Amino acid sequence: MDFSKLNSNEKLATYGAVAAIVGSILSFSGIGGGGFGLVTGILMLVVIFLPQFSPGTKLPGSKGSLMILIGGVSGIVALLALLSILTVLGAFALYGGMLFIGLLIGIAGQLLMGWASWREFQAEGGKFNLGMPSGGMSAPPPAAPPAAPPPMAPPPMAPPMDSSMGSGSSMGEPMGGESHDEEQH
Repeated sequence: MDFSKLNSNEKLATYGAVAAIVGSILSFSGIGGGGFGLVTGILMLVVIFLPQFSPGTKLPGSKGSLMILIGGVSGIVALLALLSILTVLGAFALYGGMLFIGLLIGIAGQLLMGWASWREFQAEGGKFNLGMPSGGMSAPPPAAPPAAPPPMAPPPMAPPMDSSMGSGSSMGEPMGGESHDEEQH
């Protein structure tokens, strides 16, 4: 694990993940979403450090997209946890010193993970890239457009009439072999 290879957003998310894990351990993982902070903290560390530990392993999406998914959900849960304990915050401060400190550290860590994830996501261009990595299986080629039907041949023409078919009549004469001259007689 080489911490120097991480950019500032990844370092910030690592600090937040460690704080979320420590805070959830100190608060006994039961109150205020502490258990969720433990899970998201570990997931964040996996997303950040897996490319270093196993260079051949491809993440199912870009690092920023996965970080915003994990950190964003963790940050939202941390805010909801903070809102849910506001009514009993004074009692925690007076009677459960370590529990209270752990809870605040965990919530701060989850919020820090969310903030760092948002910055990393924006640094990558702000577009979700989840699913199969681009170097893996490629999408099937687009379907070919339907083939046009072959052009129709012109209808067959009637055979030309030749002079042997009738009794010397031409095309201009009525059928029956009579000519116009004979009708006038």
